[in-house]
Amino acid sequence: MSSTVINQVHIEGHDLTNYSINLSANNNVGNEDVGIPSSHELPSATALHIGAIVMLIALLWGLFGNILTSFVILTNRDLKNTTNVFIVSLCINDILNLGINNMIVLISYFMMEWRMGLEICEMVMHFTVLLMGSSLWHTGLISIHRLIVVCFNNFYKKISKKAYVIFVLSFARIVPLLFMITPHLGNMSQFQPKLIRCIARKEFLLYTMLVSVTLQMLPSIILIVCYIAIFVKVFRSSSAIRATRKREWLRREIQVTKMFGMVFLLIILGYLPYGIVRFIDRKLELSADFYVGISVVYAVANSCNPIIYGVMDRKIRRYCFRALGLEETCMKSDQQMKKKISMRTNGEVEVTETVNITTPAKSVAPTSTTPPPCQV
Repeated sequence: MSSTVINQVHIEGHDLTNYSINLSANNNVGNEDVGIPSSHELPSATALHIGAIVMLIALLWGLFGNILTSFVILTNRDLKNTTNVFIVSLCINDILNLGINNMIVLISYFMMEWRMGLEICEMVMHFTVLLMGSSLWHTGLISIHRLIVVCFNNFYKKISKKAYVIFVLSFARIVPLLFMITPHLGNMSQFQPKLIRCIARKEFLLYTMLVSVTLQMLPSIILIVCYIAIFVKVFRSSSAIRATRKREWLRREIQVTKMFGMVFLLIILGYLPYGIVRFIDRKLELSADFYVGISVVYAVANSCNPIIYGVMDRKIRRYCFRALGLEETCMKSDQQMKKKISMRTNGEVEVTETVNITTPAKSVAPTSTTPPPCQV
């Protein structure tokens, strides 16, 4: 028979003492004894173990990638600019999310039960919303920054960059924190065995909707509107820009804009499946293992931002390889890649414009205008 362990956990209107979830026995036996509907089956041990292993790999990679990205930006003068300040701030959000929320969920999956009490359970619920909302507001306000840089560059040159950075970093954290100021804090959740986590109680539906609108929908709408305006502007002025020296500048700014757009999509794609399923399946009739799966998808998405920074920003990628002592190896790989590209020309000589590339330690031999992955 299933036995159960969490101090003073409120489950569907029942206050239980020493409630726990032991999944080593039959999941559906004895649920009625503690007031849990039999339809609310518990996740299988197999699903939890597989999910925990995947989440552990994603957690370790996410912490490593975000810490490395922050380290190289903060310790290299070439990388200290407005864009990279935003990246470091997003990395800090990810580190907190991974180190607190994902770590606690991971532990509960490995142990196949929740032993940390209702207070920690509710804390994880609030921290998930807080950090997710902060990341979305980061991307929303950064999209305004990209709009000003690309479409109103003359105005951008006049404003205080430092003031705008302080505004973004403060606003993106203060707005989510405001939702923690409530007299009901600490008594807003109920434990749901099927999810092995706490969810907001039904009487706080209005609060939940306000959180969704303010922390999810509003920054998302701001970003979408700004990106549409940016790409319309670029499309209309692309032919005129090609004839000026602004072509390389615009290409670089659009690349930065795309990078933050990818970060936004990753946040949305990670959270959206879980949010949609929870909205549709309010009675929690879907399989418990299915909920484990979409929770793992969210955890993996939280760990992937460093990949975006590395793939879409050559300077960050180069300095990361340099910090790991892999720059020479990467350079050799680049040379082999260029040789393979040359062989595809069927013996024809490829004529390319060359430029000198400067690395932090030495000058690299001339190369093509499209630099290899490890170069800038």
